Amino acid sequence: MEKSEFFANARPDTQGPLTGLRVLEATNYASGPVCGMILSDLGAESIKCELPGTGDPNRFVPPFIGGQRDGESSVVYNSMNRGKRCVTLDFRKPEGQALFRRLAATSDILIENFAPGTMDAWGLGYEAIRAIKPDIIYTSISGFGQFGPLSHKRGFDPVGQAMGGLMSVTGEAGGRPLRAGTVIADDMAGWQAAIGTLAALHHRNATGEGQRIDACLTDSQLYATSYGIMAAAECDYIWQRSGNAIGGGAPMNTYRTAGGHWLCLFAPFEKQWQALCGVMGKPELAADPRCKDWDARVQNAQFVDLEVAAWIATQTAEQAEATLEAADIVAARVMDFGEIVNFPHYHARDMIVKAEHPVHGPITHYGVATKHSRTPGGVRRAAPLLGEHNGEILGGELGLTEAELAGLKANKII
Repeated sequence: MEKSEFFANARPDTQGPLTGLRVLEATNYASGPVCGMILSDLGAESIKCELPGTGDPNRFVPPFIGGQRDGESSVVYNSMNRGKRCVTLDFRKPEGQALFRRLAATSDILIENFAPGTMDAWGLGYEAIRAIKPDIIYTSISGFGQFGPLSHKRGFDPVGQAMGGLMSVTGEAGGRPLRAGTVIADDMAGWQAAIGTLAALHHRNATGEGQRIDACLTDSQLYATSYGIMAAAECDYIWQRSGNAIGGGAPMNTYRTAGGHWLCLFAPFEKQWQALCGVMGKPELAADPRCKDWDARVQNAQFVDLEVAAWIATQTAEQAEATLEAADIVAARVMDFGEIVNFPHYHARDMIVKAEHPVHGPITHYGVATKHSRTPGGVRRAAPLLGEHNGEILGGELGLTEAELAGLKANKII
């Protein structure tokens, strides 16, 4: 299928399937902003509220575009806050809280990821917002949830990975537990929060009822642990670290090619293994007692890896990929992000895109993962400057005068 064919019936009057929805964010760090970003990418209008002066702490996390540590150039902040508008509000002061309530009254969805109880202490919790906007969808994201024995604990990505099972199965056999390279616990919490929010939106469309959504890092990790929980509870099987192996199968590992690249290969099943033996020019391995079936290959995984590694070492990554693909064997080179940003397939899929930044001009973003043939989403704008839209939103939409805005700024409310 050609890209033009997929989008042949795309509507020209939409920014995504969530066009027309208004999202209010009291978010910082990663999980909350990721949830808001997903909704924004799919067409919702998102207003992000940040504390005046400092803003989201991620504004000061390196690396920085152009080396500028100015609160506007962090790629961490910019990567997960694109598509949003930003106002500054001091939630800790009554005047800031009053303005936040006015914004909430015209919003469909509210996202917050402060520690449980914080928004309530500011008079901005679910019940307070529900009183002025009964059908609000109020999404809270935290480390351990809004209730439960550990709900008071603070949680960041490494804690989510550690207590959600992921870290226990990541690393080499016998080695120490390792954190996954990306902030996957934060991201997954944001994804689950977005899914829960959209499910609540469907319910509201059907019944008119709003509700509160409770998403957290640890629950989101547990939801992605495959068979780990069932195996422990029902089979007395505790999943252990095993490097690149999944369920003990072989071969499934990374192997160095003749050109120095790493190639990931997955061929544990009989059909794949027999095809691989033929590709390597060693059909006799298919009947060798050391690797004739799944259990034998697991028991002799080191021998299997050495055989595969010896053959791949004679191939460039391109040669190996082409040969293995022709034999219907799953394999792919390990790509770093420098390679990814120039990879033609990802450009064709709109996964490497540009958006205009108010300071840096066009900057590169990852694109929107899901494609909608009728209502395509997209990265409409880069992340906002701190308080960039104070006048537009607080003045133009809430009706505050220039004098009122100046007074709020002087009192550090905005």
